Amino acid sequence: MNTQSHVIMGAALFGGRMPKRAWAGALGGVLPDVPMLLIVLTLKLAGVPAHRIFDEMYWQNWWQLTNAIAHNFWLWGGLWLAALAMHQRATASAESIDFWALVLVFASSGLLHSCIDFLVHREDAHMSLWPVTRWKFMSPVSYYDPAHYGRIFSLFEALLGIVLSVVLLRRFHATVLRCILALFMALYVAVPVYFILTRGN
Repeated sequence: MNTQSHVIMGAALFGGRMPKRAWAGALGGVLPDVPMLLIVLTLKLAGVPAHRIFDEMYWQNWWQLTNAIAHNFWLWGGLWLAALAMHQRATASAESIDFWALVLVFASSGLLHSCIDFLVHREDAHMSLWPVTRWKFMSPVSYYDPAHYGRIFSLFEALLGIVLSVVLLRRFHATVLRCILALFMALYVAVPVYFILTRGN
């Protein structure tokens, strides 16, 4: 799934009507993809062609391990369980309860991100149970590959992202948030166009 969808889902599904929780959900939604985004940005700035980045370098062991850590079920699941336990025990002060509530939202969003990617990646799947195993689940559904329902899923994802963006726009009226949401909505067009234009480069 595209990064902006994870961000929007994290904020909308776990943030409620509290801006702090919405930002925590957005952060948890984006964090698993941050290493990949930084790698791609660095390689692009170094002048590496897109086809080399995604057809060759993506499959190297160091990048696969980076994805495995960032989308790790043990990591996100462990953080979620720890945050849940601490939130239930945090009765000493309102600040403590609020802190662990934010961590729980953050962890929930990151875990949801990892679970969704587990279900919509094929050959490019992550080793979600590393280091226990390097096994990958090759889903019958791809979030982008037309040969594996990619067009249908892309349409579903874009509609879901737009609907949840509207939900967030109705909840929050801050100008900064509205500008960010408009940018994310534009990415549903910009990302496919980018890959079409750079496919041969």
